[in-house]
Amino acid sequence: VLVASVAGGPPDLIMRGFSEPLRQEFGQPIVIENQPAGDGIVAAQMVTRGNTDGYTLIMASAGPMTVNPVLQKNLPYDAAKDFAPAVMIAQFNSVFVANASVPANSLRELIQLAKAKPGAITFGTAGTPTTSNLYAEWFRHTQGIDFYNVPYKSNPQALQAVVAGEVQATVFAAGAAVAQAKAGKVKVLAVIADRRVAGYPDIPSVREEGLDLVIRNWYGLFFKAGTGKDIVDRWNRSVARVTLEPGFQEKILFANGMERAAPSGESAEVFAQFLARDRALYERLRNEGRLKVE
Repeated sequence: VLVASVAGGPPDLIMRGFSEPLRQEFGQPIVIENQPAGDGIVAAQMVTRGNTDGYTLIMASAGPMTVNPVLQKNLPYDAAKDFAPAVMIAQFNSVFVANASVPANSLRELIQLAKAKPGAITFGTAGTPTTSNLYAEWFRHTQGIDFYNVPYKSNPQALQAVVAGEVQATVFAAGAAVAQAKAGKVKVLAVIADRRVAGYPDIPSVREEGLDLVIRNWYGLFFKAGTGKDIVDRWNRSVARVTLEPGFQEKILFANGMERAAPSGESAEVFAQFLARDRALYERLRNEGRLKVE
């Protein structure tokens, strides 16, 4: 399984959480290979260059599958045609976080600071298709709010930069961000969702903070197009069964900032329908001039 994430990042930890239950299910080891280069493009291309025997797949986010295909030109693959979606694993509960010293206790206040001093609020991001970078670009092109975009190689590096005070804010998985907030190192300003999340009832949603765009990332498993439906369906059933276990949800998903939100665990066909809607969202934003990545 190629994981488009650095070792130790939430997607990597989640996939490793699958290793033992899937080993028992399939009777053979699950080998995980981290391939974070190129915003997931390298890992995706490796799958398309492989075969369709079902022994190679990718754990990918919206980045290489629905964001890059819309915002980047000359991708070495066609996300809609070259992959067979197997199953959505879970969706991220991401939050806006700020260093504890930042004089803002809400997302509204952080935005007001950025409006008052364009370019003065530093915002850590991690690659073109990540939620942090998409929001930074959306703020700039749609809201006229200029955060100073500071790129890092990964989301964990961006969060650590906020903790250390190298940058003032970023977007990160809720679990780790809340843990840092409890230690007094950061402030959690808003959860990226239409409404408050059950696990974090005290954190307002971005809708409450006045944003009309909810960019929610997700992770799922994909085979090369042409892989047998029996293989795809077997992985779908096995992964869905594991993610239904309360212990897995609490210790693996929720602890790493993710939840089994629909269409997680549903059929491959339902996942494919979701992917089409997700691509359409980014196409609409691009066509309206509300989202550009430069």
